[in-house]
Amino acid sequence: MNLERPDGVSVRFFRGSGWCPARRHIHICEQALEWGADAICIIGSDQMHPEDMLVRLVDRYNQGHEVVSAMVPSRGYFAWQQMKPFQPMAWRFASKSFAGKGNGTLKQDTKIREYRNLAKDGDMMEVIIPEEGKDMERCNFIGSGVLMFHVDHLLALEKPWFKETINPHDMQRLASMDTTFVWRLQMEAHATVWIDTTIKVKHVHSFQIDETYQDRFGDWAKQGEGDPSVCRFHETVMASRQED
Repeated sequence: MNLERPDGVSVRFFRGSGWCPARRHIHICEQALEWGADAICIIGSDQMHPEDMLVRLVDRYNQGHEVVSAMVPSRGYFAWQQMKPFQPMAWRFASKSFAGKGNGTLKQDTKIREYRNLAKDGDMMEVIIPEEGKDMERCNFIGSGVLMFHVDHLLALEKPWFKETINPHDMQRLASMDTTFVWRLQMEAHATVWIDTTIKVKHVHSFQIDETYQDRFGDWAKQGEGDPSVCRFHETVMASRQED
């Protein structure tokens, strides 16, 4: 709440309540709509943000970037992803997709198909690595740590705006609630999603994770090298990801 306010813009902060992240996100949006907001910016409460972040997000929005976000360092390492421990994460559809192996080399798959999920169509996705000198990156999937969108985008979606996905094998919630919302903004509200790579967010853990941790702890990508109580090592995709 100590963030700098953009000139000429009224800002109001709301805290979501509810039994799960999806319900808390919905509650935030409901309060914003009741207040009469034109745009909503969801901000993770377990993060540290640059004080001018709202000013920069509004500037990008006014430049024509419909949905504006920022990458947040992860709090773990996922072995099936092309990532480093603690790397800021976002994804987009790859310009080229590959499937199968022939003579030790990857073979391009030119077959066009509909994206289903990461487990089945992971070859269609690539982790976004910000390019030097390129401040804005298009993206298809990102969390809601920092996510600003117009209320018209929200109202274009069928309710519920956010919803949880449950693993039927252990009845645990999957971390897909916010990335699914971002995908729906594109498919149902026909919005484009952008990342401002100049906004550096720290993720609060037992310490504040910033973008340097992915290089400082690169050896933790090998099982048994790191401290699992600090950086969890996930070896396989959960069974529920095999479902549509």
